[in-house]
Amino acid sequence: MLKVFFIAVGAALLGASASTAQAPRMSQAEGLQLAEAGGFRISGGKAINVCGTPSTPKFTYVDLNGDGAPEAVAVDKNPSCYGGAGEWFTVVAKGRDGRWRAIARDTGALTWEPTRTAGWLDARVVSNCARIWKYTGDGYVRPNACAAEPAGRAAVAGGVTAAEKTAALRAAGFTQRAGKWTSGEGECEAFVEPEGVRDLNGDGKLEVIITESGTFCYGNTGQGFYLMTKTPAGAWRTVYQSRGIPEIQTTKGAGGWADIEVGGPGFCFPIVRYDGKTYVMNRQKEYQPGACARR
Repeated sequence: MLKVFFIAVGAALLGASASTAQAPRMSQAEGLQLAEAGGFRISGGKAINVCGTPSTPKFTYVDLNGDGAPEAVAVDKNPSCYGGAGEWFTVVAKGRDGRWRAIARDTGALTWEPTRTAGWLDARVVSNCARIWKYTGDGYVRPNACAAEPAGRAAVAGGVTAAEKTAALRAAGFTQRAGKWTSGEGECEAFVEPEGVRDLNGDGKLEVIITESGTFCYGNTGQGFYLMTKTPAGAWRTVYQSRGIPEIQTTKGAGGWADIEVGGPGFCFPIVRYDGKTYVMNRQKEYQPGACARR
């Protein structure tokens, strides 16, 4: 059985130009074929990535060309496998033969642009720089050239300067070693992803979500996170820290702070809500009927 394979992804990872679509009904055989097209093999009910290690990839469905049929986007995070921030993705579409096939794959953070080529949304991939991928009739093509950035964007990525990100990482307790931010003895690596910089409480000021990745620190979940905000004096402080994968919700708690779904392996996840000081358990969300009752 596929116990950890199909994990939902929030729209925050897709960008404002793309919206999630209804997951298509499929047999287990088709699900396995989709997993293989996405770059994973299934062994013992677990997904195995291209490095041969267990993984918890996240799949979502989105209609990229407006034809009413969803494409699939697979996202995996593993710095030891993929290097850098550890982000890796595959975009999968159905061919005329009804089988899933990869139409884009690379390392980096994937979001979608408001522009289209041949009717397909252009893709924005950020790794060492931002590149705009365009659909060419048989798939997306990675350009050699970096995309031109608006004035000031390179210095203020996501609205938070590199110096501010460094300050947030230090405030969370991380230390820079050999160009990497780590905790403890350096077993796991921390970084700030592009989608990790956002205004979570609507006050016009940006918060930072720090991702820490590594099975040594977080077991099968493979990831934890720190939610950082600035004090009135301008110093960063930790609002909330947890094992798991944060997915920002549209519902809100005290002070207008967005609820957070804490994802991971399985089909039942907690949703935490801000109580005025920190985040606390509010409710559960299940992606398979009865999943929460079985916990």
